[in-house]
Amino acid sequence: MGLKMNDWQVLQIFLSETGVHEVELNSDGKTLRCNCPGSERRAQCKHMRFVRVKMNRNGGIYPCDLSTRASKLDAIAASQDPKVFRQLLIDYGKIEVV
Repeated sequence: MGLKMNDWQVLQIFLSETGVHEVELNSDGKTLRCNCPGSERRAQCKHMRFVRVKMNRNGGIYPCDLSTRASKLDAIAASQDPKVFRQLLIDYGKIEVV
């Protein structure tokens, strides 16, 4: 399937005092969005800043921390579909607290 124009892919899940929030990257590879209340009130939030800093340190790529319990088949399937990738993060990803 892959990403198409205006597709969003979850990069990181955060546990915060206001709930569980997801930062997503648009198919353009540059635009971030977050579903936290702070992001809704303004165009930036601490979750997006966290992701952006990590991306800048890694040449524009966000390194996802996954458990070794995730199989290569899981990773291959996740690379083809944003919904499968989101589920991979939920099942095996590191949840950040900022």
